[in-house]
Amino acid sequence: MKWDVKSFVGGIVVGSALFSGLALAAPAYPDSSEINKTPFTYYFDGVPKSPAMDVQGILYKNSVYVPIRFVAENLGKSVIYDGKTKSIYLGKLPAGKMYSKMEAVELVKKKFAGSLTPQHIVEYDHDDEKGHYVIQIYQTVVNNFQSGDSYTSTYGWFVVNPNTGEIRSLLQ
Repeated sequence: MKWDVKSFVGGIVVGSALFSGLALAAPAYPDSSEINKTPFTYYFDGVPKSPAMDVQGILYKNSVYVPIRFVAENLGKSVIYDGKTKSIYLGKLPAGKMYSKMEAVELVKKKFAGSLTPQHIVEYDHDDEKGHYVIQIYQTVVNNFQSGDSYTSTYGWFVVNPNTGEIRSLLQ
């Protein structure tokens, strides 16, 4: 097969088109210039302690984020991270099955799978006063493509019991 200038330029154009979306798809991490990486001193019952230099806390937008393992272990608690459910357990494990927020979202997706479109978003919103997870199903509808005006169309609000996995409508 013979390569010519037209093939070469065509390959560059196709390659550019394929990889131009990578920057748009990149997650919006905080700008590192906004993060203050000053080492903090932590006091446990009046005794100062500092974590290793590679696990320091950070100050970002006036909130301090601390290394949870360092803090929990200095309070005499064990720390277990479950990557599958995105759950962090401090101290004792729950006595029975507990559904995580991510599992609750998946339960709601599964329950309503037949009536949702790919445009629907199923998302954890908050915990209610009983400690149940509040999940919203919605979609964003663009009503003017030129101006970009859009609105949120809510399919429903649902509550998931973290102990049983029971799903009920928030409107009941």
